[in-house]
Parts: sequence; structure tokens; C-alpha cells
Amino acid sequence: MESSKPTVEINGLSFTYPGIDGHPPPGSKPLIDGFSLTLNAGDRCLLVGSNGAGKTTILKILGGKHMVEPHMVRVLGRSAFHDTVLASSGDLCYLGGEWRRDVAFAGFEVPIQMDISAEKMIFGVAGIDPKRRYELIKVLDIDLSWRMHKVSDGQRRRVQICMGLLKPFKVLLLDEITVDLDVLARADLLNFLRKECEERGATIIYATHIFDGLEKWPSHIVYVAHGKLQLAMPMDKVNVVPIGSEACKLLY
Repeated sequence: MESSKPTVEINGLSFTYPGIDGHPPPGSKPLIDGFSLTLNAGDRCLLVGSNGAGKTTILKILGGKHMVEPHMVRVLGRSAFHDTVLASSGDLCYLGGEWRRDVAFAGFEVPIQMDISAEKMIFGVAGIDPKRRYELIKVLDIDLSWRMHKVSDGQRRRVQICMGLLKPFKVLLLDEITVDLDVLARADLLNFLRKECEERGATIIYATHIFDGLEKWPSHIVYVAHGKLQLAMPMDKVNVVPIGSEACKLLY
């Protein structure tokens, strides 16, 4: 699906975690340094790199969780941090590691381990397209009778992902979200997400340090190391990566 404007724009992003005074400590080195990336509607971007490479920080900045200069990061043409409507409207959706602890249920933060059924959580969100809700339940193979304080980590993660995807998004940020899913569940979820991009023109950035089995999913790949962009290209151009480079070792 074509779009006249990029959905994600990162322009020379540099970021250092601030100290207690709100400013980077003197002499501190940027965690993210000179990072630039542009994605359009329909793009499926795989953000890869080792643990500590900066992937989570990049996604959190895109998700509006860290403040940067407005011109450095634009999502749907707006400042990810300063325009709070982006996330509250559901146009921008971030699913990351903290979902292991809490999820938003009917507008409240409800501990996912409490004694509540998967059905009550999933159907407790109002204004959702019934067809989309049932499709996600099927894709994620959720048993609506599950009691959330008794399920496994993998089952809990399925419910959390379902809750996060109930509202149709325009930009989705996934941070190692499939870590607790088995191979079949991950494949079904990735097929659903591919359809979201192809049919609705959504943009997805999926960060992971495990590339195995994902070679055919993304339209674009971005490789980061030490907070710096090492590689960014469409997947059909990956065969031009120089032999012996760090990116080549990662991909092959």
C-alpha cells in the first residue's frame, strides 16, 4: 500500500540517558549515535543486533518513552514523545518486555497474574471489531477459560499480545515480543502481522537478537551495533552485503 509520506523518520538520532538533573552526565558517550532510518507504509522492518546494541532504546524512543529533539524522530509525521495522542489513539503501538508485569485492561493497569479469565480480559476492551478480536484469539490459540494466575509464561504472553493488537495500529513496535512463544505460535503471529502490512499498509519494526526463521518475513533489515547503524536495506538487496562483514556473519 503506497503512502506519500514516510511513517517513520529518524534523522541523525543521538541519545544519552539523562542524569538526576535531567541532563547527560559530563563526559558520557551517546548510547545511540547518529542513527537515521526512513520507513513507509507497508514496510516490515527487522531490527537486529546483539544484546545491548541499542535496539530497545531505539524502539522506546520511537514509542515516545524517551524525550529527544522533535526533529530527530517523527512517527506518522508527528513527534513521538511530544504528541501523546499518537499512543493513546492506538495509531502507534509499542509492545515490549514490561508487558510481562502489567497490561491495560478496560482502561486500568491490571496485574496479569491476578485471578481473572483470559475471556474477561480480552472481551473487557470496548469498541473492538468482533471479527478482529476472534481472529487474534484464533491466531494466538488462546483458550478463553485460562486463569491468568495459573497459566505458563507462553500462554500469558499470548494474551498480552492479543490485548495489544486488538486496536488496529498504523505503526507497531515489537521488542523481543515472541520470546515466550513456541515455533508454531510465532509463525502464526508473524503471518498475521504480514497481512496487517500488506492489506492495511501498517508499518512494523520487530527488534530481536535471534534471526533464525525470520529470513522471509521482513521487507527491510536494519542492523545495529554499539548504538550505530551498520546496515539498512530492503531484504531483496541483502545479497550485496560484503563477505566477511559483521552484517554478513549475522545474516548468514
